[in-house]
Amino acid sequence: MRHRDQAYTVVSEPSPSLGQRLGRFFGLLGALFAIAFAVIVTQRLSHDSLALLIGLSCGIAAMLPTLALGLFIWRRDDARRQAQVQAPQQPAYPATPPVIVVTPQALPGYGQQPAFGPANVPNPWVTAPTERAFKIVGGDD
Repeated sequence: MRHRDQAYTVVSEPSPSLGQRLGRFFGLLGALFAIAFAVIVTQRLSHDSLALLIGLSCGIAAMLPTLALGLFIWRRDDARRQAQVQAPQQPAYPATPPVIVVTPQALPGYGQQPAFGPANVPNPWVTAPTERAFKIVGGDD
């Protein structure tokens, strides 16, 4: 058996570029400015104004998860629509089947000829007379 001596080399990571270093510096500087601004403003505000500001901040923070979920669902639905546009699917049925409507005969007495036999046979579907006759009981005529 042969044993090799393994040389251990230390691989150093490349140093960040100038743009990355400037971005980190300005990000840190912005964070410090925001913290200092928040401290100064909160010390000078009245208690009512501070309570309003805190309430607004908490309300916005409570809204953010719902907004993120809505955006996630919207983007997913948009991606699904884009996929359907790029790859249209064949419909399961080639065409809409024809619709056949069979209408029954109308009931007699509604402005049409009677349905039962010749015209001289009395119509079993006679409609009620338009005027009503009343008989008054117990009155003097």
